[in-house]
Order: sequence, then C-alpha cells, then structure tokens
Amino acid sequence: MTDWLYRWHYAVSGGMKNILRHKRWLFVLSCVFTSLLILNFSQGELKPQSRWVWVDIIGEGASAACVVIWLLIVLSMRPPGYVTNWFAAGFIGIFASNFQDFLDEWVRLPKITTWNSWVESLPIGLLALTVALWLWRKEQRQIDRYLLKRQAIYQDSSPLDETTSLPKAAHLSAQLEQAFAKGAASWKQHALLLLDVAPFSDISYRHGGKEADRFLVVISELIMLTLRKQDVLCHLAGDRFALVFKNVDKAKAQHLAQELETLIKQFRYRVEGLEDSIVVGASMVMIMADEEDDAPEHLLDRASFALSQQNNSVFSNTFG
Repeated sequence: MTDWLYRWHYAVSGGMKNILRHKRWLFVLSCVFTSLLILNFSQGELKPQSRWVWVDIIGEGASAACVVIWLLIVLSMRPPGYVTNWFAAGFIGIFASNFQDFLDEWVRLPKITTWNSWVESLPIGLLALTVALWLWRKEQRQIDRYLLKRQAIYQDSSPLDETTSLPKAAHLSAQLEQAFAKGAASWKQHALLLLDVAPFSDISYRHGGKEADRFLVVISELIMLTLRKQDVLCHLAGDRFALVFKNVDKAKAQHLAQELETLIKQFRYRVEGLEDSIVVGASMVMIMADEEDDAPEHLLDRASFALSQQNNSVFSNTFG
C-alpha cells in the first residue's frame, strides 16, 4: 500500500511540475472562471431551489469539469509551443461555454442580457481545438516517420550502442554479408559510406565525456533524418559512423552522400552555457560494392583505410 501511495505521489508531483510550465494558460483559465462568476452574480440573481434541475446541473457541471481535466492532461504531456497553445485555447473556449451553461442553471440573468448566449453558442473553442488537432496530426506524421526508422533498429536482435542506441559494427558486417549472399546483382546495388564527425575529440577535451556523448546522440539523430527506409546506420566507435545505401547506383549513392555532407556542414551544435555555436563537419568516404568485386570484409577494410588517409575535409573546431 505504501509503495502504491509513493508511486501515485510521484506521478502527481511530476504531472503538476509539467503543468506549471504553462502558467500563462492556467492564468487565462482562472480569469475566465472568475470573470464568468462575477458577471453572472453581479448582473443576475440566484434562482429559487424549486427551479433547480439537478440532472442538468450535474451533467453540465461534469462537462465543464471534464474539459478542465482534459486541458490539464494535455498541459502535463506537452511542452509549451504553437500546437499546445491551440489546444489550450480550444479547451478553455469549450470550458467557457460549458461553464456558462452550468451557471445558467443557478442564476437568472435579465432578459435584455445577450452576452451569455454568445458565450454559450459561439464555437470559438471548437474551432481552436480543430486547428490544434490538425496541427497535431501533422506533428504526429513527422514523429511517425522518425519512429519507423527507429523501429527497424529496435526490431533487430543485434546489440545496440549504449550512447547512440544505434547498431554496432557487428550489425554492419551482418548487413553486408546478407547483401553479398544474395548474389552479384544485389551486391552491386549497395554502397558503403564511412564518416568521422568533428569536432568530437575537441568537445570531449573541452567539455567532458558527457557532452561528447550528447554530441554523438545529436549527430546520430541528424543523420537518421536523411536516411531512406531501407538504408542502414551504425555507430562503429568514437566519432565514426557507417551507412549502407541499398538499391542504388553510383550516381544515386553520391547524391545521397552529398546531401548528408551538406546537412552536416550546415548544422551548428550548441553546448549549454556556451554563447556561440560550434561548427560541425565530417570527413567521409563512399565505396560502391561493385568496385573490384569486393567481398564485405574487403569493402569495409578499404573504406576504413581510405578514411584514415583523408584528413583534409575534416573541420577544425571553430566557433560561428
């Protein structure tokens, strides 16, 4: 029982901490609640108890309470931002309408009053919530595309690198062996790309291993954004990554490699507490599997040797 209470307290505390990130919307909600109470009781009078319809009171009160609960759930789950603002505006608009319905069961307003009908009838909250759902749909589609790439990694039984959660060198070798085993026609449609990202070593030296690990995670996510569904990304060691492009000819593979190189060059890494961003670069080597009829181990060895010789394209650690 004690363990259950501890878990419940921990969950509630965490949820409240997240909700308090949205103080602006909590303030708006309290203003709407207070304003409707003041307007109704200052302009109207309480109905006699004989006129109370408890079914309507309970139903409309519960509706208003549920909308507030939905709002708090959304605020506890989402960070502040554009989509969250639309959700909050929508739920508060719906709450205003439901809460005014609830107050109408208790308070009789003068017949000349019209603002209460506007509050109850205007679908501003529903329109805002519709916009929020549309934006959320677009957001989820982007997340789904990313998760599909991650899903292919986690469904594989190969051990993952603890830092980047990417497959290790063993998975790369297995992928190349599988492609080679399918025959020459399939093998020749594969390209291996090795890249060393910079300035990993300098970040590790200046800011420590934890920041260097964070740098690798950020770079791995950046690279993954460029991958097609069938491509493979592995973290070999340190600052070295490997990609296998499947079903490509040399021109297509070069185009994909160039896109990746451009993306990395344009990226700027930020260390918390450091005002200036860090320029990121990479040296890379791409080898087609049809060159010299390479077996998988020869392909990887040649690529590793070529990359070790290529230092002129590695960016030094400069601040932009």
